[in-house]
Amino acid sequence: MSAKQSKRISSGTGWTFNEAPEAVARKMGSAKKLIRLRMERRKGKPTTILYDMEGVSDMKALAKALKNLVSAGGTTKNEKIEIQGEHRDRIRVYLRDAGYEVKG
Repeated sequence: MSAKQSKRISSGTGWTFNEAPEAVARKMGSAKKLIRLRMERRKGKPTTILYDMEGVSDMKALAKALKNLVSAGGTTKNEKIEIQGEHRDRIRVYLRDAGYEVKG
């Protein structure tokens, strides 16, 4: 393969999840599940922020699953999950499949 040819692999339609949304939902608990989602610019770069997370018992596990989903870095601080990049659509689909109500 020459240096100019791409080794990119495209998979069919939609997104694939490393860990099933239902498995993440079981880890998080079964209380009322509401998550608010927004995008901010920090130093000119987009950042996806999840906040007001009702019904999330293990925020770090959810953050890890979301970072793996979008292949991006991020952190948890001040009861918020911050993920580098603009990933609202993909995170919204994942959280709805996991049984969360997503606003924003």
